[in-house]
Amino acid sequence: MENEYVQDVEAYLNEPVKIRLFRDNDRYRDRVYVAVNGRNCLIERGKWITVKRKFALVLDQSEIQDMCAATLAEAEQDIWS
Repeated sequence: MENEYVQDVEAYLNEPVKIRLFRDNDRYRDRVYVAVNGRNCLIERGKWITVKRKFALVLDQSEIQDMCAATLAEAEQDIWS
C-alpha cells in the first residue's frame, strides 16, 4: 500500500508541465538553475518550456518566499520609519 502511494507521488512529481519564466533585458535575463534531490536543470527565461512538475513546484515555492520576504521587509521598514 505504502509503495503504491510513493509510486503515485513520484509519478505526479515527474509529470511534464509547461512553464514560462519572466524575462527582461536587465536583471531577469539569465537562465535559472533549479535542483531537486540531486537532479537539476537550467531553465531558459521568456519561452514556454516543458519541465518536470517537481522543478515547477520549487520555482513556485521560491516565488512565494520572495513575496513573503518583500512583505516582511516592507513591514519592518514601516516600523523603523
